[in-house]
Amino acid sequence: MEKPTTKHWLTRGRAIFLVLSCGIIVCFAIAAVSIIRAGSVIPGYSDVRTDEDRLNFIRSFGWEVDENYTQSQVTIPNEFDQVYENYNQLQIEQGFDLRQIAGRVVDLYTYNVLNHPSGEDGVVLNLLMYKDKVVGGDVMSPRLDGFMHSLEIPPEM
Repeated sequence: MEKPTTKHWLTRGRAIFLVLSCGIIVCFAIAAVSIIRAGSVIPGYSDVRTDEDRLNFIRSFGWEVDENYTQSQVTIPNEFDQVYENYNQLQIEQGFDLRQIAGRVVDLYTYNVLNHPSGEDGVVLNLLMYKDKVVGGDVMSPRLDGFMHSLEIPPEM
């Protein structure tokens, strides 16, 4: 008597394909969760949570600042005009990119600089913060003929 033949839908090739597909999906899911939890989607300096953390960050560049500061909130626009393009270029040169936080509200901390090489009074250091992360910054003179530069101390001016 002949045995009836049955065809199984799960062949060895299909089984291998299913196992590999599930493995790839799991790997992508783990990677996505890791990126989101680490906050690495937005470039910047992490774990800057307190006044002391911000001061230590600023001092790491060699700046001396008045510990009193002003704080305000700024919305980074979704569309950059030429002024924002120029400002973002300064940010990109120091490892930030405001396009990564376009449309979001950031905290702006402004400190009076006490040791700018120009010797000018009124120079301020601005830090842009988003969720305990420094996402931008600059040092500037508010004068009409003033300047703006990165957080690095420039050579003698």
